[in-house]
Formats: sequence, structure tokens, C-alpha cells
Amino acid sequence: MDMRQVLTDYATTGGVGVLRPRATLDAVTEVLGPPVEADYFLHPKGTWPRTFVYGDVRLEVCGCRKIFRVALSTWTGTVDVPTGRRGEAVTLASEVTFGELEELLGAAGVEGEMRTFPTLTDQLTVVVGEYPQGVDYTFVVPDPAAPDSATLHSVIAKDLDHTC
Repeated sequence: MDMRQVLTDYATTGGVGVLRPRATLDAVTEVLGPPVEADYFLHPKGTWPRTFVYGDVRLEVCGCRKIFRVALSTWTGTVDVPTGRRGEAVTLASEVTFGELEELLGAAGVEGEMRTFPTLTDQLTVVVGEYPQGVDYTFVVPDPAAPDSATLHSVIAKDLDHTC
């Protein structure tokens, strides 16, 4: 497993292995074992929604115990990602450029839409998928004249239509 495979999996399946929106926390726990609680929401402990992690893969889980967001922050240089086997993770180099992601998506036959924001000239996002499910690859752009060298900051797969 390498970072290229993880990013391609996000684009083609909406997540990392069994960690994807609409999966249940119980089903994921059966495969990977129990997650670590990592709540950062401002609410009383033990209420929902809640955040859990497997390595550096962050899950946001609704009160019905369905995952509605799977996020991976890649700006740190390396990430720990579950291998798909109970209790196992692998550390991967996480630096990927916009140009490399374009090649990955093309090789996988996946089309993405590039979005930029007039007030955020140092950021661009590639969106893959159709509403209500999609994957956002967000990049830091140090030089707006050379977007191919922008580096990946995070990947977030989400189910925007989830309700309990």
C-alpha cells in the first residue's frame, strides 16, 4: 500500500478500505477493531456526533452510528493508515502534488472538478463524485502561476445528505 493507492481508493470507493461514508461504526469495528475516540466537537462528552480515528484517518459518526465523513490530513509529511487487518496500520509518505493527483485520477478513469476561491488564492480543491457524496482533495498553492506544484493538504470524503 502507498499513498497513491489510498488517494485512488478515495476517488473510486469514497474512502480508505472499509472506512467510508455510509458504513456503520459497528461494521468497521468488526474488521479493524475498536477505534480511538478523538472528539473535537464542542459538546458534552458522549453525545453525538462524535469523532473517532484509526491512525490518521478521522471518522465523523452520527448518533445512528453511521459514518458521514472520512478525513485524512496529509500536510504532516507522513500518515498512518489502516492496512485493512485488525489493529494494523502502515506509515506512508503523504506529500502529493496537484499534478500527481491529476495523473492518478486520469489513470483510474475518474474525473474531478477543480474549484478555486477568489479570496483564497493559496488554496484549490479537486472535487470527485456527485452530490450528496463526494471527495474533496484540498491543496496549498504557494504559487498561483504554477498549480501543478501545489501540495495536498487534506482529503475528505463526505455524505452531505445523511440524516437519522
